[in-house]
Amino acid sequence: MSQEKQDIDTMRYIAAKSQNVSINMRKINDLATEVIAYMSRNHNNENIYAVTRSYVRLSSEFHPEKDDKRTADWLFVLNTLNFSLWSLKDMPEWTVDGFTGYMALCAAIKRAIDNGKPMWDPKFYTTLSIVEMIQIFQGDNNISMPRTSQRLTILHEVGKILLDDYDGTFANCIKSCEHDAIKLMITIHDKFPSYNDVVIYHDRSVRLFTKAWTLVTDIWNYFDDEEDELKIDIEGMKHSTIFVDYRVVQIFDHFNVLVYSKKFLDELKKEEFIFHGTKEEIEIRCCSLMIVRYLHQMLMKTLEQDTFVKQIPVLKLPDFDCTCLIDNFLWDYLQLHNKQLKKNVLCKIYTENY
Repeated sequence: MSQEKQDIDTMRYIAAKSQNVSINMRKINDLATEVIAYMSRNHNNENIYAVTRSYVRLSSEFHPEKDDKRTADWLFVLNTLNFSLWSLKDMPEWTVDGFTGYMALCAAIKRAIDNGKPMWDPKFYTTLSIVEMIQIFQGDNNISMPRTSQRLTILHEVGKILLDDYDGTFANCIKSCEHDAIKLMITIHDKFPSYNDVVIYHDRSVRLFTKAWTLVTDIWNYFDDEEDELKIDIEGMKHSTIFVDYRVVQIFDHFNVLVYSKKFLDELKKEEFIFHGTKEEIEIRCCSLMIVRYLHQMLMKTLEQDTFVKQIPVLKLPDFDCTCLIDNFLWDYLQLHNKQLKKNVLCKIYTENY
């Protein structure tokens, strides 16, 4: 059985067993309509290739340029530190230059690099002190990044592995996997403890690879030249990267496609932690990923119609990527409707994975 088939079967099993979270299949159609409208707008704005071939979030001013030799290590640090960026109850939100969550992290890392701090280099970040770490990631109004001490410990840990096993660069880890996306995903998952994502659900061991796969797709997005030694073969096995921002679940709640049980919703409203590996956390994540899967199936069926193909010829091109389209829609929707979505409950997952 392929890794992809195993992953889908696992998510489907958990979604079917879920007691705290369920999927409202009737509302997936509403979400599909929104994605199609998003695609049409981008087609009319001559931006269709950007939202169907690559990830919009990686095109910000705070990400490395495509020809930057530091890119692989920069992306590794970014993905390693990208988890649980929410603030405690009654505490001010951590922002950098007005950005929140993932984009605040991107802005902080770029600011540090611009200020002469080589945040991509494990020889540098394995020697950082907690005081230096706090200063580097200082937010607006002098608010500290959530869980700074834990993030520093993780940086020291992954940096030591790179120095000991990969001659100090994540690029060598990529090369060791010989362009194989699944091999790279499993290597990242097994080699770096903060990427490890093994949980138990109803006595069944589950590996979800959420964080590792997002890093693999980032590498794929940047190194797409056939001659590039860091190129990853990923076609035909694309998985969603929606958990690059922990708030994506609010979109599914907003569209009523993800439904919480009354008891669980009451608990969420108290803004208490949900710990990684608990039944509730696993159900939220797997139901969310299955929503994307069902949405993908519905969109592919709809977009095969002649009406759409004639209007948007790119749909028939071999590099049209519906998974990218969905992820980009969710990312852009989150940026555009951030204030509105804050009215929906936020699942504060205590985890190193997202």
